[in-house]
Amino acid sequence: MTLTQRRRGVAVTANPRRGIRLRRTTALRRTEAGRIALPLSIARDGTEIGDAELVLTVDETAALHAELGRQLADLGVPTTGADHDE
Repeated sequence: MTLTQRRRGVAVTANPRRGIRLRRTTALRRTEAGRIALPLSIARDGTEIGDAELVLTVDETAALHAELGRQLADLGVPTTGADHDE
């Protein structure tokens, strides 16, 4: 995801050399408190700034999962079966 700041808000751009980019770096992990941590790398205008983690509760993770599923369904992308172990 890339964001660029303008005087009147934030605009989205696909150009990785412009704005702030957040990129997933490794697999999700569980925290000691039982939350889900999503490791991210942060860059501004193509220069790496550092790493961070988005830490979510189980309820927040479930809500994000549901929202991502709805967005994928709207795009016609199948969301079950292919990448799941059974």
